[in-house]
Amino acid sequence: MKQNCLLICFLITVASDLFGTELRDVIAHPEKFENQRITVVGVARVPGDFYLCADEKAAADRHPSTALIVRRNNSTQPEYRELDRQWVRVTGVMSSKEGGGYDSGVGVLLEHVDLLRDRPPPRIPDSTVLGVFKNSTAEPLSIQLVPNSEQGIGTIFFLKPGDADETDVSEGRVVASQLKGSKNVPLHKREIGKPVASGEITFRSLPSNYEYSDEPSDKRRLYFKIADHEIKRVDVSEGRSWKLP
Repeated sequence: MKQNCLLICFLITVASDLFGTELRDVIAHPEKFENQRITVVGVARVPGDFYLCADEKAAADRHPSTALIVRRNNSTQPEYRELDRQWVRVTGVMSSKEGGGYDSGVGVLLEHVDLLRDRPPPRIPDSTVLGVFKNSTAEPLSIQLVPNSEQGIGTIFFLKPGDADETDVSEGRVVASQLKGSKNVPLHKREIGKPVASGEITFRSLPSNYEYSDEPSDKRRLYFKIADHEIKRVDVSEGRSWKLP
C-alpha cells in the first residue's frame, strides 16, 4: 500500500513537471509551435491581458514578463476574472498573426479554458484595489484620481449622469469636475471646467487579508457616490446594485 502511494505521488510530481516544462518551452520558443493546437497548464493572471505562467513565482507579478499570452476573441469571450491566480488548462492554436477579433501579440488563440479544481489555489498576494464610482448628479463629469505617491495610480475618466464605472485605485483623492462644451461633443473631447466635488480614497477599511481574495471579491472594492458638492463612500450593499459597463 505504501509503495502504491509513493508511486502515485511520483506520477503526480512527474505530470506536474511535464506540464510546467511544456509551458516553459512554449514561452521560450513560441515560433516552434506556430499554427499548432496546444494544451498547456499554468497559473492564470487576469483581468486585462490574459497571461499564463508556468509557476507561482512567475505569477506573483500582475503583469508577468515571462508568460504565455492567451489571446481572447473580444467579441465572444469574457475577461475570466474568476480565474485570476488559479491553476488552469488552456487549449488553443499558437499564432503570431493579428486580426480575427483576438487580442494582439504572439500567443495562443483561446479555444477552451478549464479551472483545475483538483489543485490547491496558489497563495499569491495581489494588492490591487478597485474603485467603483457613480455619477449621481444631473451633469456629465470628469473624474480625476490623484494618488498620494508617484507610484500610485493617477487617471482621468468621464461619467454621464447616472453612469458608474470601475477602475484600479491608489490611496489619495478623487476630484469631480464640470465639463464644458456642446452636448453633441463626446465627453472625453470636452474642456474640463471647475471642480464641483472631491473626496478621499483610503484603504483603512479594507480587511487585512484582502490581498488574497479573489479578483471579483468585494473585499478589494470601494464604492463612491458622486453627488452635488461631495464624493462619499457608500456601503457595499448599495454599490452592488450599480450597473457597470
